Amino acid sequence: MAYGGTTAAILSNYDEALKTFYLDAIREQLNHNTLLADVIDTNEKDVSGKNATVNHHYGRTKGTGARADGGALPEADYQKFQTSIVPMRYNYGRITISGPTIAATRDSKGAYARAIETEVSGCVNDLQREINRQLWGAGYGTLGRWRSDTSSTIYTIQRLYRGNTAGGDAFGSAFGAKYLDESQDGTAALVVVVPTSYGTSGILTVSGTDLVVTNVTEAAADGYDSITITDPSVSELGGTYYVRPGNSRTTTISGTGSSGSYGRLEMMGLRGIVTNENIDDIIADEGDGTTTGLYGTDGLQGLAVGSYNWWKANVKTATGTRYAAQTALTLIRMQTMFDLVEKKAGVGYGPDMILTTRAIRREYLEIMNADRRKPLTMELDGGWKALDYNGIPLMVDNDAIDGEMYFLTSKDLQIYRMADYDWMTKDGSILHLITGFDAYEAALFRYAEFGCTRRNSHGVLCDIAYVDDAA
Repeated sequence: MAYGGTTAAILSNYDEALKTFYLDAIREQLNHNTLLADVIDTNEKDVSGKNATVNHHYGRTKGTGARADGGALPEADYQKFQTSIVPMRYNYGRITISGPTIAATRDSKGAYARAIETEVSGCVNDLQREINRQLWGAGYGTLGRWRSDTSSTIYTIQRLYRGNTAGGDAFGSAFGAKYLDESQDGTAALVVVVPTSYGTSGILTVSGTDLVVTNVTEAAADGYDSITITDPSVSELGGTYYVRPGNSRTTTISGTGSSGSYGRLEMMGLRGIVTNENIDDIIADEGDGTTTGLYGTDGLQGLAVGSYNWWKANVKTATGTRYAAQTALTLIRMQTMFDLVEKKAGVGYGPDMILTTRAIRREYLEIMNADRRKPLTMELDGGWKALDYNGIPLMVDNDAIDGEMYFLTSKDLQIYRMADYDWMTKDGSILHLITGFDAYEAALFRYAEFGCTRRNSHGVLCDIAYVDDAA
């Protein structure tokens, strides 16, 4: 017989509060309060089991042509399609409520909601930030890149898009320590990237030691951030980057992780989608922009660009190699990328939005001011405000990548979702006793992944010179 005493009755009221007062609001906030989550459509119909299956139309029939009078008809042919697989990614948020807190709210139903409001709202806000960061990444969880050791417990973190004096330039170089702030979860696991230039050892090794970050120092615009950690036992080298504990796994020598997905556990992001390379080429990079990735190729949605040449986005760099140089933003560069994407996507279909950072938006406004032109503004559904460029919105995002401007066709991007945000209730209740402690916990989950139906209907301008926000 199940226990039905006072504590059980209080827990039942807490369950009701979590469901009735919070779940709908949680879904609304997490699905709509950040730009990408709001504007990208959700697709559940193509999800079966733990994967979504996507059909890509990449080639036309050859059964057309002009012929002479009485000539043979063109040979029958067919449209070309290729299937890709989008595996689900699993994100969670957990809250803890002490036994005394639960007992203290036994007399008022309203007190149940007040007691959990801080924990729930804090967890949701943190999860919202984490998901949005992931939607700009490449699945491997990059938080920042190591530059050097200034002491046994103080490390400098790269801050420049290019020109870092140590550690090379690559994805994450411009992050500084913004994702390692001690006000977050206080830890960052270490990932050592061993590039394929070392022969067949192109693997990612995740350190078993979590580095507890006790202090973050933000440098001037042309300097480097630094972090203070508690464990000096972990050694670094060029190409090292940091991830959240548990968000990435060591790959095997063949390049596949234990789950068959190369050790990456986070959702895919725009950096991994809007590119002309494989995912491992983004991550396994010592900083010279020319590495060949992991020992085993990690193609987006299982399709390697070497085998499927049409599976590439439009990428424009300053000199041909990403991070090799930076050049000023110009209207010609912007219009060229707009035209490239429009040519591939179709006039009136794409691009339909441009995303970048505040620093790059300032560069664009400076160009317009110099020409004595004032850009028009737009207000979109959901209350989002944007600048008008060729009739489409130019917007900024907190997690957009410095030095880059993304031209997107949102209709070809999808959040493939197996399960929307919900509380774990497999045993019938939301709150569960933490074994050995006078405390209870609840876990929020969502199973989904960010993917695309077409890659060539998007583009990115890279290597844009900008003035750092810290300047």
